[in-house]
Amino acid sequence: MSKTEHECCAIEKAILKSFNRQSLLSNDDSLWSGIRFQYTHSNSASALPDEIIFPENAIHIYTEMPSDYVIEARINGRSQKSSLVTGHSLIIPRGTAYWQSDNHKSKGITLGLNSGFLARTLSESIDLDCLELQPQFPTFDPLIYQIGLALKAELEQNRHCSRLYAESAATFLVTHLFHHYAFRFPKEQITTSGLPKYKLQQVIDYIYANLDCDIGLIELADLAQMSLSHFSRLFKQSTGYSPHQFVIKCRVEQALELLLKSDLSIADITYKVGFANQGHLTNHFKRLLGVTPKVVREK
Repeated sequence: MSKTEHECCAIEKAILKSFNRQSLLSNDDSLWSGIRFQYTHSNSASALPDEIIFPENAIHIYTEMPSDYVIEARINGRSQKSSLVTGHSLIIPRGTAYWQSDNHKSKGITLGLNSGFLARTLSESIDLDCLELQPQFPTFDPLIYQIGLALKAELEQNRHCSRLYAESAATFLVTHLFHHYAFRFPKEQITTSGLPKYKLQQVIDYIYANLDCDIGLIELADLAQMSLSHFSRLFKQSTGYSPHQFVIKCRVEQALELLLKSDLSIADITYKVGFANQGHLTNHFKRLLGVTPKVVREK
């Protein structure tokens, strides 16, 4: 394990300790970059013995708890007692002093957001020197809740081909956090009409050459020499698709070509174009083309 991986594991354990929780599901072997995911539970009602200084930016999303669930939290010396419902989120930036006590067992999603990932994501659209992410006592934010659930579902259903999806969702989440929970609103950079044609072609060529791999948003942005959010925005302006949607489209198109021009089985084509299993191929194929791979092969 590399030094960076050791540091990530240490940070992840510290975050779980901070929330006094244990992991049920994580992205340990999914190669997600910049974001750590844990689906967690607490064994019983409890209180942290001491105040914790958070080692990295974290969000905790409460997903399952009894109707009379109450949490008392102290953030940087300020205390608040809250009755929570499903979907409440706690936002704790790096360096925040935190303590909590609750009255029941609960389950939730804990996300760790690497500071380097935040900087890369926002560097071309937001002046980070003028902004500071603010800690938030539990607040109901439907978008944070839905992103958390979407990451959990993607990890459960498509673990080994989920990297681009996860990094795209994390980029959206980070942008949302800085638009709504930062000390000052960001200064938007003037956008262009899209990616330069030569950069767009480089990215598209790379995607087609690596359809059988778990393509990540970071490597696509690096290829275009842009930050994550700036690349995602310009790519969509150029193609009409998000990077994740475009990769799915390319995989379906390649699968169609192989169905028509080769004798490969549908199962072999599934893995050759980068889908995790035949069910995923069939679902996306039917959604985009209106028929299943089996129907195309039979015709």
